[in-house]
Amino acid sequence: MNKGIIGGIVSVVIGGTSYAISKTDIVTNFSRESGMSQQDAQKYVENVQGNLSTFSDIGNSLIDDGNSGLSSAKQIDCENYAYDWETPTLNCTQGVIQFTTIGNDEVTLGNCYKALGTDLGSAAKSKISECIQDIDAVNQAESLPIASALLDNATITDERNTNIYNKSVLQAALK
Repeated sequence: MNKGIIGGIVSVVIGGTSYAISKTDIVTNFSRESGMSQQDAQKYVENVQGNLSTFSDIGNSLIDDGNSGLSSAKQIDCENYAYDWETPTLNCTQGVIQFTTIGNDEVTLGNCYKALGTDLGSAAKSKISECIQDIDAVNQAESLPIASALLDNATITDERNTNIYNKSVLQAALK
């Protein structure tokens, strides 16, 4: 994500197109999506602004994480082993399916982000909308029981907030 801050406006290049985005819109979107107060959302957005990565870098990271998860899911042997994360409400087969869902959704979002780092011309807004839907899918997948069985709440919250921040920026670009 290439950015430059001019007053309350952020200039962001997404899909090869430059967007002038109101920082207020980002904060409002983030507050609405995260459930944080406007004040807490403002603090979060200000803290994130100094640690931004490109969409291509974020995409590559998500693809790596997703592929790692898919590889791990393939190695789960429900026939011969019992796993610590299995519970009366989450059996091994369900866990594998959920783990695979998370991995696939991360790879899909990663590919979408990587596309935002290229010159998409007139297709930029369409790809932005697609990435917003992919963010929602990843956040929904991270609500699956396997996610909370394998990750601590702080990690899940951090990942969700990062996704919500990126979604907030993309939503503001479409405004």
